[in-house]
Amino acid sequence: MFKIGDFSKLTNLTVRALRHYEELELLLPERIDDVTNYRYYSTHQLTTVNKIKMLQQIGLPLKTIKEVIQSNDTKLLEYHYNLREAEIRDELDALTKMQNIIDQLREKMKEGTFIEKYNVKLKEIPKRKVMAIRKKISSYNDEYELWTSLHEEFIKQSVKMANPPLGMTIYHDREYKEANIDIEVQSNIIGDYTNTDDVKFYEDSGFLIASVTFNGSYEQMPEVTQAIASWIEANNYVICGPMINIPYISPAQSPNPDSWITEAGYVVCKC
Repeated sequence: MFKIGDFSKLTNLTVRALRHYEELELLLPERIDDVTNYRYYSTHQLTTVNKIKMLQQIGLPLKTIKEVIQSNDTKLLEYHYNLREAEIRDELDALTKMQNIIDQLREKMKEGTFIEKYNVKLKEIPKRKVMAIRKKISSYNDEYELWTSLHEEFIKQSVKMANPPLGMTIYHDREYKEANIDIEVQSNIIGDYTNTDDVKFYEDSGFLIASVTFNGSYEQMPEVTQAIASWIEANNYVICGPMINIPYISPAQSPNPDSWITEAGYVVCKC
């Protein structure tokens, strides 16, 4: 039998690690001297140490390793192999996404475009009740007329807004248009109300958007959409719905573009 120091040398484990294994009841000394309190280990325990090391190498925690070793159940071991394999696939997928983003950033940096100043986020818009107007307008500048009409109906029916109201503009056209633009403006509400010719009250389904929240004028929209496109490509998503704008501080609220805060994004799905 071997004293703990000698066993430490044989196993390339520190004495501290061996004592920790003992505390966890993962690897108990073969014998403890009642007088000296010396720990002694046997040759056959080297096999257990090797098992522990191998299972640690694939990332299993000591608690799970203890469960596997004590049960000596191959089905349980196979279960943890499969579980860890799935986790590793997810980790590799996340690392691949990170590498893709780095490649995108490096490429844009070479082009003189620093898209990293726009932080793209994947955001879930939940199912919700809304009041909305959807119309075709002659130009994007006419959008304010829809918001004005929506606000007028809000006052007429004493509509109770949700908190936050999350007002948004949805651009329903499948391609960019300069005229005859299919636009919907909507806000989250609480309660039931009466539809009119223009304003509709309904439950809107949820969706995912890849979006950027930015401060300032809309002149930076080309850079914003470029950042979102790069993120979509790097993370293996596709655009599967309309463009969304969520104005937190809009031109209607402030004439100063420096104070505008807008969230712009696209409805996305996984490839």
